Amino acid sequence: MPALLQICTVIVTMALVAIAVVTVRAMMDFERAAKDFSRTADAITESLAQVKDVTNEIRSVATSLGRIVPTIHGVVDRFEELGERTAELSNALLDQVEPPIRTAAAVMSGVRTATNYMIRALTHPSTNRRSPTNGGFHHARSIANE
Repeated sequence: MPALLQICTVIVTMALVAIAVVTVRAMMDFERAAKDFSRTADAITESLAQVKDVTNEIRSVATSLGRIVPTIHGVVDRFEELGERTAELSNALLDQVEPPIRTAAAVMSGVRTATNYMIRALTHPSTNRRSPTNGGFHHARSIANE
């Protein structure tokens, strides 16, 4: 049986060597994973620091905006008041100016119409006008025949 014992010893030894090789490989893989995890943790730490900086900047911008918004709101209110006052002033001005302008336009239209009528009367003799014989041609003929 010593040969059988030797064969078993060789098989057990080979099994232990295989277990050792698998264990070494697993440890190497574990070591690589640990390094990757460490790099990832460092990147996350750096990212968290940047996120913290960005958060602080956003907080300061929000604080600044909180101080500026009431001022902007006041300016907008003033512009609104100014717009309303401008509209009221322009309406009042139009109410004051519009009637005289309409009157002047009506007078100009009347003068233009009268001028056109007079120019036509002077440049185009009308057939409805009386003749110089004070009664027309027929009247003059009847007097000559008498």
